[in-house]
Amino acid sequence: MARIQTYGLDTVDINDKLLGTDSGGSTKNFSIEEISKFFKNEGAGGASGQFNYQYTRNSGAIGKGNMHILAGSDTINFSSVTTLKVSKYIQGDTINTIQNYLTSEIIGKDVIIADTLIPNNYGIYNVTSVTVDAGNNNFYDLVLSYKSGNGTLTDGQFYSIILFAGAQDLSFEFAQASAATTWTVNHNLGKFPSVTVKLSDGTVGQAAITHTNKNTLTISFSADTSGTAYMN
Repeated sequence: MARIQTYGLDTVDINDKLLGTDSGGSTKNFSIEEISKFFKNEGAGGASGQFNYQYTRNSGAIGKGNMHILAGSDTINFSSVTTLKVSKYIQGDTINTIQNYLTSEIIGKDVIIADTLIPNNYGIYNVTSVTVDAGNNNFYDLVLSYKSGNGTLTDGQFYSIILFAGAQDLSFEFAQASAATTWTVNHNLGKFPSVTVKLSDGTVGQAAITHTNKNTLTISFSADTSGTAYMN
């Protein structure tokens, strides 16, 4: 066999194969396609903030790296998903947990759950609550509010859970030019934002905030007041 350095360079094709050794010590061919799938499914590329899971509908088969919905068939529409049980261990990592991230960083925020191999198969949700599973403290139960998406969760497939960047840190600014005791604000943020009021004299005002719903709130003062409200 000639020295490796004597072989010509080539472009990489999805059907190409690499020669290597498997974990058992046997010499094998590994296709570029299968290597690519491995990195996508296992999250082995090391993308920060991306957590991969294998979906299973069989509650008796869930373990580290799995997410689960008790479903009656092998597929469930993303639009039908309202709860999701996820392991505190992500796919490919049986030592480190993401429990602090689950309990501190995603509540009240939007996430996208997407097929690792078919990105157009996804669901976008608002995470309304995260609690430790009552039957197994290695899992957390997510309560989800569906917003949009396409396709289904399929038993045995791999999915990434990622904070949906297009929906984070939404804010709204409201100006009240004419003095009034009550300001009605239609912010349409789809959440209950924090509110800071800056009065017309430049000072920070004190007021009672009432959230009518996730898109409207009122700001009440003891006297007629003008200024600007900042919602975040």
